[in-house]
Amino acid sequence: MIGLIVIDTCCTLNLLATRRAREIVQALKIQLLDTPQVRVEALMLWTPPDSDGQRSKEPVSADVLRLAGHLEMRSLTDDATLEAFVDAAARINDADASCIALAGVLKVPLMTDDRKERRIARELFPSIELVSTLDVVADAARALAWSEAELSKIGSDLRWRGNFAPPRNDPRCRWYEKLLKPG
Repeated sequence: MIGLIVIDTCCTLNLLATRRAREIVQALKIQLLDTPQVRVEALMLWTPPDSDGQRSKEPVSADVLRLAGHLEMRSLTDDATLEAFVDAAARINDADASCIALAGVLKVPLMTDDRKERRIARELFPSIELVSTLDVVADAARALAWSEAELSKIGSDLRWRGNFAPPRNDPRCRWYEKLLKPG
């Protein structure tokens, strides 16, 4: 996986939840793009359950990726992108619509796990490449030769910090479930 990828808010959170976001994008040689509509969304990760089973949210920032030059904001300024945004925004929230429009017009992959967003992206841009959180994590696992212990920790962080559950139809769902099983 090399090149530009438009990333939505949820996938940004998932990458940050792994505690390995910079390492992942560097290893895969990807440049992430988001939009002003995504950038203004609050980024919150979950804490693991405490002794009483209670969880809380804590703020997180994508600045670790932005400051390292791995995440760049792109405005929707040209006519084609604005038109695609309006079409998508009639069907889904503005942040997701902006990602669909940017990826579709630039003809670059869209990183999203959201079933509705994926469906609308395919309807508006039939040839769009869709990338999931698990695609990126699995590719990074191979590229970085993570041990089983590292993968287990990353899986646990995705589950608890990112509150991540893969889409039912994600082909890597079983792989992720194995990461969550102890020992």
